[in-house]
Amino acid sequence: MLEHITASEVAGYGVGALLLCATISAPKIDSFISASQRSSLGMCKRCGDLRLIACSNCKGSGSLRQDGVFSLITSDEVKSKTSSLSCNKCGARGHFPCPECSKLRRPKGF
Repeated sequence: MLEHITASEVAGYGVGALLLCATISAPKIDSFISASQRSSLGMCKRCGDLRLIACSNCKGSGSLRQDGVFSLITSDEVKSKTSSLSCNKCGARGHFPCPECSKLRRPKGF
């Protein structure tokens, strides 16, 4: 079965596997690098001194699509109906106060 595979095909599979691993790990590597850069600049590691973090449920938009993420909608359907619900996790704001900044910067009365 494997005697018909050429060296170029094996190299192609290897490069494809490497690209797949790089694509999967890129967000984690990016967050690690950005957190280290923020800490070296004296900024909050989590929010970069914005004091807000985007909601992980609605990705900061404040609304969720009723049909789901991978549903296909034509432009006519988009114009005719809006199928979105407000996010229950963030209360349709799209963000939360940063928990790291709220730990560090407490009001003077506390």
